[in-house]
Amino acid sequence: MRVLQVIGVMDRGGAETMVMNLYRAMDRERIQFDFLVHEQREGDYDAEIERLGGRFFRVPRFTGLNAGSYRRSVRALFAEHPEWRVVHGHIGSCAPAYLSEAKRAGAFAIAHSHAQNYVRGLPGLAFNVAAHPVRRVADYFMACSREAGLDRFGGAIVEGERFAIVPNGIDMTRYACDEAAHEQAKAELGLSGRPVVCHTGRLIPVKNHEFLLQMFSQVKRKLPDAVLLCAGRGELEESLKARACELGLEDAVRFLGVVDDVPRLLRAADAFVFPSVNEGLALSAVEAQASGLPTIVSTGVPELAVVSDRTIRMPLADGAEAWASACVRMLAAAARSARSDACEQARAHGFDIADTSMRLAAFYEAAAAGRRAQW
Repeated sequence: MRVLQVIGVMDRGGAETMVMNLYRAMDRERIQFDFLVHEQREGDYDAEIERLGGRFFRVPRFTGLNAGSYRRSVRALFAEHPEWRVVHGHIGSCAPAYLSEAKRAGAFAIAHSHAQNYVRGLPGLAFNVAAHPVRRVADYFMACSREAGLDRFGGAIVEGERFAIVPNGIDMTRYACDEAAHEQAKAELGLSGRPVVCHTGRLIPVKNHEFLLQMFSQVKRKLPDAVLLCAGRGELEESLKARACELGLEDAVRFLGVVDDVPRLLRAADAFVFPSVNEGLALSAVEAQASGLPTIVSTGVPELAVVSDRTIRMPLADGAEAWASACVRMLAAAARSARSDACEQARAHGFDIADTSMRLAAFYEAAAAGRRAQW
């Protein structure tokens, strides 16, 4: 059985990583994924997907102005591929178009929300106008959290029988960590004996890296040897590097770009800070907690993402100095105790990708067979 996943491009973003984690864990003798993407360039995960047996189909990015040609493109694609009995949509603005064409071709249509709509002004209004009709189109609705579901689909759908929260699961075996692994990872990065703060996430406004740098500058005043590791890429990369220099942090902040081995990076860290303005879930924070890192997240991160007793949620309104004080306390506590992971806590909160993939496979099969598909 082949299921079509519709997404922008398979780079290392939150939604893309969640889909990739599912794909790796899925029984691919039973279910295979194909990908409809909206970029002509190769994404970060494309080569791996092709090795696993996935196929790529590319259409032009939806702009609104090309609504007619876009719809014709996906209509032709679905006509050529009747094997897609389930279409799982992860991109919102054009979901009413491609999901209605999927249903026209006889497929079961799923709309999946991965974020709260934090874009303000005209772009946010345009997105909401374009995406809103999906509420009348999709057969089923999924979201990474209740907040993400409410924001995209509204209360009537979230409270109904055709909605489910699907945890953004991770492979727990990759995040196991103990003191020996922690010290080895620090040594490999040349950071033995130094306090290491970590953050992973795209370098975009909603992730609030300006606040992160302000906070870390306060940490450095109290712990001069501290280092901040930032993994991710995005539109703000150059401006953030310039800001780090303005704050005198050019030798203490490492912008690592895309990191292939995130678990290794997390093993090297002593604390994790995630000051996003808003998040649908915050998979990066779940990964950090599973690895055993004491973690600070903003109240813009749903409570669902708090899976460890070493994690605190703080309002951004508390300010960078209060966040820095909390971070310094976490670093001091980490220095006094041996590192251990929190994979069992994360698993107990439903974030084991093995469980999620099995449930999703059963859901797909029921939907494809015309049976009542219920999460």
